[in-house]
Amino acid sequence: MHLQKNCLLKLKFVKINQMKVLKKIILTFLVVLVLAVIGAYIYFEQKFTPEKNYLTVENESGFIPFTWLGAEKNVLLLPIHFSDDTITYYLQFDTGSPYTVFYSSSIKNISQISTNKELGKTSFYIGKTKITSDKFKIYNQGNDNTNDSLKIIGTIGADILENRKTIINFKENYITLNLSNVPTQFQGKLFDFKFKKRKIIVRGILNKNEEKFLFDSGTSAYELLTNKEEWENLKLPNSKINIEKSQSWDKVLTTYTANCNQKIQFSNHEIPLNNVTYVEGFSQTQYSMMKFSGMTGMLGNKIFLNNSLYIDCTQNKMGID
Repeated sequence: MHLQKNCLLKLKFVKINQMKVLKKIILTFLVVLVLAVIGAYIYFEQKFTPEKNYLTVENESGFIPFTWLGAEKNVLLLPIHFSDDTITYYLQFDTGSPYTVFYSSSIKNISQISTNKELGKTSFYIGKTKITSDKFKIYNQGNDNTNDSLKIIGTIGADILENRKTIINFKENYITLNLSNVPTQFQGKLFDFKFKKRKIIVRGILNKNEEKFLFDSGTSAYELLTNKEEWENLKLPNSKINIEKSQSWDKVLTTYTANCNQKIQFSNHEIPLNNVTYVEGFSQTQYSMMKFSGMTGMLGNKIFLNNSLYIDCTQNKMGID
């Protein structure tokens, strides 16, 4: 009887120890998981937080006409001028870029831009708006433009929008920068958006679900770029798939575009979605950014070609007309 009691006590002691070990393992796992989540958050915060905005922007621009590159309106170009230079140069308008940049090979013969390694100093005009900085980023790309009819020398990024009011009128092919007041046609029709890390993030209802979208004017020829799973859900079952190769900075991407019959509702304004695209070739970092931010995809210029957009980055308000 005494031996049986000792055995029972030993078994109880073993079980208690096993529970303590199991609790320690679970606690350790949870601590590691929390630290990993915090580490990932800090990494992405630092990775995608842009530097300070070094642009000085003066004067309202007036109407600046677009120039489209490619039959499918693949690239949206804005004309710029330098003082004492009669040549018209062009910058791609890309709200997906947090910075305005110049291409090293394209600016080497422009005396108005002084460079020091990866930074440039200059002033230029877009319409009546004067843009100045001594910290323009210089990217090692482009060509000398000598024989080009359109002299494309860089990209104008979302830093031109920060703390300012802008109209992008796709219907009438012009942009107006650095507005003083809310235009009459948008008054009382504005909705919220986020301008996070110089990214324009808007909420909309798609297929009965509220989704988050990044407006990226650099993905000009597409309506909605999304992941393959979402693409499968949205495309029409028997749609023809259009496969294309495209260039994004230094990467070659493969795009798969299909027809769909959807609408995206932004506040009280409904926009038809006729095409949906997914992309192969994005870096793992770009995919991670999309997942980390919870975004469904990127809206390009094409979805808004029948509209005018008002983007107020002083109040984080947007209007669609």
